Amino acid sequence: MTVTDTLQQDLAAAYGRHLERRRVRRRTMRAAAIACGAALSLTGAAFGTATLLGWPAPEHVKKEIAAVDRGLPEDLRLNPDVEHARAVASTGSSTLYAADLRDGGRCTELVTADDRGRGATCTRASDPIDINVPFDDGAGDGAPVVLAGRLNAPAGTSLEIAYEGDGSDEIPLGDDRYFVFEVPPEHRAAAHASGVRLIARDDGGSIVATGSVPSDWDDEAVPDEAAPLFVSTRSDESDLTKVYGLEGHVSAAGAASLELDYGDGDRVVIAVQPDGSFAYTVPQERVDDFMEPRLLVARDQAGKALASRPVAAVSYWRGRERGR
Repeated sequence: MTVTDTLQQDLAAAYGRHLERRRVRRRTMRAAAIACGAALSLTGAAFGTATLLGWPAPEHVKKEIAAVDRGLPEDLRLNPDVEHARAVASTGSSTLYAADLRDGGRCTELVTADDRGRGATCTRASDPIDINVPFDDGAGDGAPVVLAGRLNAPAGTSLEIAYEGDGSDEIPLGDDRYFVFEVPPEHRAAAHASGVRLIARDDGGSIVATGSVPSDWDDEAVPDEAAPLFVSTRSDESDLTKVYGLEGHVSAAGAASLELDYGDGDRVVIAVQPDGSFAYTVPQERVDDFMEPRLLVARDQAGKALASRPVAAVSYWRGRERGR
């Protein structure tokens, strides 16, 4: 064998070893790629589970939650963390969003079909079960019934809804034990007519808290004219500490006049129209005097009190709701 032949054999062997290393490397790379793909799939599944809830609230929800402080003085504001408002429970076409308060309370807004916000509600208190059930006047017994809220009872780990007469359903809990539940069509009529009960249980199945939605939860509102004395205040939403006027209706039999007592010895007589309506413009120097309740009294011809109502600025009532 010549030197040339030996050199050719060595070159051929080396080239063969090179090709084999490339084949092994390609197989290794394919295996690594498959393993990597599996890891991405698993990561994606885990990521999907983690983000099933918690997505940011849409802008209209943030604005509606922020509006709970509109017109209120600084000491009455709740200052919900709207920038971090997020989805905490969802089912079907309904989602509950929550924004935390600095002192541990929360503001929530339920969004139902067609991205319809149903009004922000805020609370610092912790009833064992918070329940919110929006409704539309005159919607009928077949209208959807959606419940939203939070299970606050510390030992509660599960929640169910019980219908009057027969039947119950489990209510799945979302993040931090918030919930949204759409009553099945077969139970809607019972929910409208008789209300429902919510039952919270611990890990052992024992009842730790209950809540209820009364049978009249969606009854039509009583007309203002039916109340012995109905009064509403006129304010500017930019400053809800001020009251610019009063208006309303007197239905108490025999009522001849109204008297507003400012609480400092000043009393103002307000005329009542033949149809029972009244309107009063608050003098400029008095618009700031309603952060304490003032008394409105309906009297008969002899001056006897027939009905009375406290009158106060919106900020005063909001302060009471918020424990201020």
